[in-house]
Amino acid sequence: MIISTLTINIKRFIWFFRQLLVMLDETDKLNTAEIKIGLKTRIIGNEIVYFDKTESTNKTAKELAKKGAEEGTIVIAAEQTKGRGRLDRKWVSAPDKNILMSLLLRPELPPSKAFQLTMMTSVAVVKAIKKETGLNTLIKWPNDIYYNNKKLAGILTELNSDRKGIKYAIIGIGLNVNLDTDNYKDIKEIATSLYKETGKIFLRNNLLRRILIEIEKEYNLLKRNKIDKIRREWTKRSMVLGKSVTLSGDDYSEEGIAESINEDGSLILIKNNGERKIIVCGDISLRLKSTS
Repeated sequence: MIISTLTINIKRFIWFFRQLLVMLDETDKLNTAEIKIGLKTRIIGNEIVYFDKTESTNKTAKELAKKGAEEGTIVIAAEQTKGRGRLDRKWVSAPDKNILMSLLLRPELPPSKAFQLTMMTSVAVVKAIKKETGLNTLIKWPNDIYYNNKKLAGILTELNSDRKGIKYAIIGIGLNVNLDTDNYKDIKEIATSLYKETGKIFLRNNLLRRILIEIEKEYNLLKRNKIDKIRREWTKRSMVLGKSVTLSGDDYSEEGIAESINEDGSLILIKNNGERKIIVCGDISLRLKSTS
């Protein structure tokens, strides 16, 4: 009798737990109205455009920019069919699991300083993750967020500019939130998610709202020429500075110590022969050298 009652209770618990997961999944649908609750920003997120599915939020944001969309407009999607990162690398994302967003800015910056947008966004994302999850994530030059030596998020900044300056910039952010990376053999060894690291499901509307708030704070600093403050924050959270690194590209390879970054985002590399060299990100990949 006791065993029978215990079995029934276990079955009830399993049913209740499954229902809870279903309810949580439903409440975690990206919702523009919910994102705007408590979103005390003047620019970032004033206009939010949502898609169940799109090829790429960056592509959609560029189309909106060409039509005159206002600065601060963001595009979010539950699913991307052709998401990509820097160097045209594919970005894997299951539907309704991650944050996939692009932000339209019209900064008064010369194209040579465009990396400052990536820098400020990196800092904002790291701060948002800390405030919402407690995790201390790190920035890998030039545009990735890492945790436990695995990629958690990527940032892709694209420009439309001329000699006068930047007409508009699109900043794409892909953040692995509730994705179980163990289910994807192509990325499970190199990528992670907030769920993977904590075992917790996070409400993406809350996290996305926090990211927008933090981006506006950093963007206000940038507009007031406080790039040194942003760079100091970036430096404190860097996973590469002071480390031995290998830089590579087409017919190019170089090793040394990553010393610092300039305001324009270029990396100062101390080569093995002691020479200091400035590395512009461009089509260059960086890999930390193993210490083992």
